[in-house]
Amino acid sequence: MLDSWATGDIWAPVEVVGEDDESEPMGSKEKFWTSSPDGERWLFKYARVHEHVTRGEDWAECLVHSLASQLRIPTATVRLAHCRGRRGIVSRSMVTQTQVLVHGNELLSMTDADYDREAERENPRYTVSTIESALRIIDPTPGLSGLVPVQTAFDQLAGYLMLDAWVAGRDRHHRNWAVVTDGERLWLAPSFDHGNALGFQESSMHHDQLASDETALLRWSRRGKSPHFFGRPSLTSIANQALDTATPEAAQAWRERLSQVTQEVIEQALYGAPEAVLSAETRRFCVRLLLLNRRRVLDGD
Repeated sequence: MLDSWATGDIWAPVEVVGEDDESEPMGSKEKFWTSSPDGERWLFKYARVHEHVTRGEDWAECLVHSLASQLRIPTATVRLAHCRGRRGIVSRSMVTQTQVLVHGNELLSMTDADYDREAERENPRYTVSTIESALRIIDPTPGLSGLVPVQTAFDQLAGYLMLDAWVAGRDRHHRNWAVVTDGERLWLAPSFDHGNALGFQESSMHHDQLASDETALLRWSRRGKSPHFFGRPSLTSIANQALDTATPEAAQAWRERLSQVTQEVIEQALYGAPEAVLSAETRRFCVRLLLLNRRRVLDGD
């Protein structure tokens, strides 16, 4: 059997040459399903281009995947990729042919008759408490409880929300998390779709300016609010509300894992990223931002 893309270096781009018949309509990004050499299904997503400059959704997706693994947070397997001369990523399917993804908006509308599953931005019923209610009787991802003391799917999703605050990920809308069902059981899917994070849209010049000015970086970081949760709260407040709602054992474990992430660990996650994709200025910005946001989450800032 040919090697799977899943076994390779996430920073070594794979070349995507064709697409399957099945399209992927969800979301606003250009994307399509394709197959790796060994027949696994992967979703290719183009990094968006603005004024002839490719934005950094590809490196952000890969970097968040690597950082999440340091916290033992399960995420979709991703790799840098190219297609038709354009940058992007591939993300491996999280379900088998006998399993189905049920996205958060579907689940919330099942447990709340008044929930607007079609809302695109701020939703008055999209809150930490409504998510906790919907996930209360759903299992964590199989195998995770042996690594982190999670008891429910919400214990696990609290870790996702902490990850969002750490990496400045603003895109945890109600379609950006899901549960998996095989017709008999329900469990939380790994976290996915992390391209909107780490200031991916900023230029290398602006990254350099922010990394060189601690006050400006703090001001920029504090602008990180969710456009989807009711009241548009800050990412750190969402994370800490979720951790305070989770079981004490799970909350303590997530916070301890984040506290143990050192600058060396962060720099190791960046190791191997091609400079054509991730500039030296952006690397420096990511290190400074992640150290700052780690403190902000742990201090409840």
